[in-house]
Amino acid sequence: MLKYLALFKYLTSKVQGMLRHPISKKDKKSLLQEISRLYSFLNLDYDQPFEHGRDDEGEYLILGRDIVLFKTGSKWIPSLKYIIKNNIKPSPVLYVDRGAVNALLRGADLMAPGVRGVEGSFNRDDVVFILDEEAKKPIALGLALYSSSELKTVSRGRVVKIIHHVGDRFYNKTV
Repeated sequence: MLKYLALFKYLTSKVQGMLRHPISKKDKKSLLQEISRLYSFLNLDYDQPFEHGRDDEGEYLILGRDIVLFKTGSKWIPSLKYIIKNNIKPSPVLYVDRGAVNALLRGADLMAPGVRGVEGSFNRDDVVFILDEEAKKPIALGLALYSSSELKTVSRGRVVKIIHHVGDRFYNKTV
């Protein structure tokens, strides 16, 4: 019987796309506290009607028709599409040159020579946002391989492992 129930859930999720449900008040409070601690610039309001979504690719925090955050492993990651659409200024930020922008949009990790500026402080393994130095728009985000103070002395090699960029599967996901 459990096999058939699991098969039914699998098949209906394929037909419906993403399974969604409202978040309980208790879960919403703890989740928004965690998110506010990590990403205070998002300014998420407790009274907004958030939903929890899930599909084959992961978990999502949804507001209306927008994915606000998605979960990779145990970390909630802000959606670049939501940040760009709502003109939110993220922090901490690395500014990169045009050559790095092209590589990042193809999914490459950020290399030290492409970094043109650092704004804000961060530690190793923190989420950092990568902006085009000319357009000042977010193009990617990833996990820092160095702290902000260490990064100033690095001149070669990878400095950020990219986990989300404009045009990737999370950016193009529809709800």
